[in-house]
Amino acid sequence: MKVLLLSSPVVQPDFDRIARIPNYGLVSIAGNVDDLCTVDVADLHGVKRPREYLEGILRNGYDLVGLSCMSFQYHAVLPLAKMAKESGAATVFGGYHPTLNYDEIGESPEGRLSDYIVRGEGEATFRELIEAIDDGRDLAGVRGLSYWGGDKMVHNPPRPVLDVSDIELPNRDCRLITKGFQSFGIPIDSVETSRGCTNGCKFCSIQQMYGRSFRRYPFDRILDDIRDAEAHGARSIFFPDDNMTLDVKRMERLCDAIVEAGLSHLKYKVQASARGIGSSRRLVQKMAASGFDGVFLGIENTSRDNLRFLGKGKMSDNADKAIEYMHDNEIIVSAGLIGGNPEDDAEDLWSNFELARKLKVDIPIFYINTPYPKTEMREELKEMGLIACDDYRFYDGLHANLNTKYLTAEEVQYITWEMNAKYYDLSWFRYNKIKRVYPKWFLRETLRLVPFYAKRKLGLLLGLKTPRDYFREDLERGELCKGVA
Repeated sequence: MKVLLLSSPVVQPDFDRIARIPNYGLVSIAGNVDDLCTVDVADLHGVKRPREYLEGILRNGYDLVGLSCMSFQYHAVLPLAKMAKESGAATVFGGYHPTLNYDEIGESPEGRLSDYIVRGEGEATFRELIEAIDDGRDLAGVRGLSYWGGDKMVHNPPRPVLDVSDIELPNRDCRLITKGFQSFGIPIDSVETSRGCTNGCKFCSIQQMYGRSFRRYPFDRILDDIRDAEAHGARSIFFPDDNMTLDVKRMERLCDAIVEAGLSHLKYKVQASARGIGSSRRLVQKMAASGFDGVFLGIENTSRDNLRFLGKGKMSDNADKAIEYMHDNEIIVSAGLIGGNPEDDAEDLWSNFELARKLKVDIPIFYINTPYPKTEMREELKEMGLIACDDYRFYDGLHANLNTKYLTAEEVQYITWEMNAKYYDLSWFRYNKIKRVYPKWFLRETLRLVPFYAKRKLGLLLGLKTPRDYFREDLERGELCKGVA
């Protein structure tokens, strides 16, 4: 059997300029089925014309084509699935959106574009699917699989979460697209050290994927994975773990292991909780010594009431200490703050801006509360009547899909757009760590953006454009983190 695994081509343009990262899940699945079939992986967000590219490689004659996507990417995989089926291949959907919305997909007009849906972790379910097809076995025994039985999609019982020690290393040799993946101009790849999170954030989809679990890979496997990523050209590593700092002592030991293995020359980046990072100055010192130079921190909000609504509890505590520790160790801090919550007015949105400024965050991401499918929060927001948009194309955390009790979704969007431009002023230019850690990238981006903002200022000065005109232009392009400086 010949298998092709595809990522969605859709990305958020503003983030893509900072980091374009290849899909780890697909090469992990490839590494767990490559003894059964010939498998290729294509990260379609790495090419300029994904449909034309796919049309070319489908001529290789694949038997099975898998497509992975999140909710805001789902619309883009449908025409790709149609192309795959027209080439004679069977199709499999997987990833967050198909896992959460498998029943909705099965009942939708486009449901027939997917012959199978792999729900949850794909390594074991996809392997058993290939074995069953090869052997002509009944699919009823493949847990975590949905498939067509006549005119109705059958949903087998879910598969328990995997023992991560049973998961084989990813197969990066399967990648057809190997160029163009970078962070701050440095070639990057992903390595997983754990799966899952035990926290109860109501806006998060992780619980629907893994339940409240936290499973740790053995250190030897992690180090082998890092070495393999470096052997394939990576000079920077992103850890996509759901909550890598949930176990602070383990994180410290992993940093020590990276140093002892002679791998601290690489640049490491991670997403982490403010509580975990802020709980230990020693942890941050060890992170810096082992090569960490970038952390995405989930601060979420300034309001205790909003934090309770988001299900964060005290998880955002110690944000000030976390950022202080990281800046003392020359680590770039990106922080997520979520606005557009039910009780938010304009002042509440701007309070997130002021917090980011006070803490001297290097890259603030002013997220907008999003009613992701099947989350606890979506049901609450639906009962409140605040959901303004059910179009999943805009469920990327940067588009406003909710009204608050005091603001329309468009007002939330506009204020957030204003915040993005106002943040990057001369004060930010002086204190940010990016210019010290990645000076070449910083200079290049500065030279790109200065003319952009100068042209906008001139347009405003001459009365050719209004801020609302530029807002609508950016909204149409999907570049929501610019604004008018």
